[in-house]
Amino acid sequence: MRTCTATKTALLALLSAACTFVGAQATGSAEASTATNPGAACELRIGSGPAGKLYELMVRDIQAVCGAEIRVCAVPSVGGLPNLMMLSASQVELGLVQLDTLQQMAKGGDEHIAALQAVMPLHTNLLHILTLRGGSRWPSDKLSVFSQKKVLRKFSELKGAKVAVVGSTQLLGQTLNKALNHGMELVIAESDDKAVELLNANQVQAIFTDGGWPLPSISRHTPTSGLMLAEFDVPIQPPFVAVKRSYQNLDAYNLTFMGSPNLLVTRPFKPSGQIGRQVARLQSCLARQLDTLQEGRFQAGWKDIHDTKATLGVTRFGG
Repeated sequence: MRTCTATKTALLALLSAACTFVGAQATGSAEASTATNPGAACELRIGSGPAGKLYELMVRDIQAVCGAEIRVCAVPSVGGLPNLMMLSASQVELGLVQLDTLQQMAKGGDEHIAALQAVMPLHTNLLHILTLRGGSRWPSDKLSVFSQKKVLRKFSELKGAKVAVVGSTQLLGQTLNKALNHGMELVIAESDDKAVELLNANQVQAIFTDGGWPLPSISRHTPTSGLMLAEFDVPIQPPFVAVKRSYQNLDAYNLTFMGSPNLLVTRPFKPSGQIGRQVARLQSCLARQLDTLQEGRFQAGWKDIHDTKATLGVTRFGG
């Protein structure tokens, strides 16, 4: 079995990069707030995600429906893992995070992460696996040159492949390697665009990127892009779920994705304290506005929420 290059060393690198990014973004959080709402103080800071991806778009929706009651601002990040780092470092009051990432980091011993509480459940993030429609060159088991070309239509066909991982899929890729003995070599990509460059250059055979459906970084690709989506075809265990979705732009219909539920989480503020009362106001507003979010011109991810109190085993803020 080939050794995964993104094990402990890569995770430490990701955490280091996240903390560096966190410091830079926390410094500019007030500016981010006033850019959204000029002259207004930010009552609650929310760790979101990259511009144009669903975490960031969901926070925009929160601002749209609850901004009149509680002033919130988005603090950009590269995803759920940096959001946890910001929460642990008290640089934001709330953050969006995948349930599996929260569970893994809590088990790692960070008491601040383990103490986080759920404000409400959110959408389900899907693991999107991009490959080349015409096939990728495959490294020989014995030679350093590329000797074969394979079209990869299923996750099970990625054993031993080089995979570009974006954001939180770096940790997810390690989890899948360990659970399934897949022997994938994980290559860290700074962005979805960089991952596509690596794929087109035959430096990797697949891309892992995650987000709610429809994911803008997937929807933007045209039928002539040469890209395709591979199906997740192995048994799925909790906390993950199997989800069927389609992307017409890539001729992918009723494809099975591995999904991970998301949560809006907060630090364990005292309910009677100033910040605790502000979090409670936001929690109450989102519960009241759920119909508006699900039926109005907002992200489709809100339709994944069926019970605002179903926090998936995580302690709920406010009880």
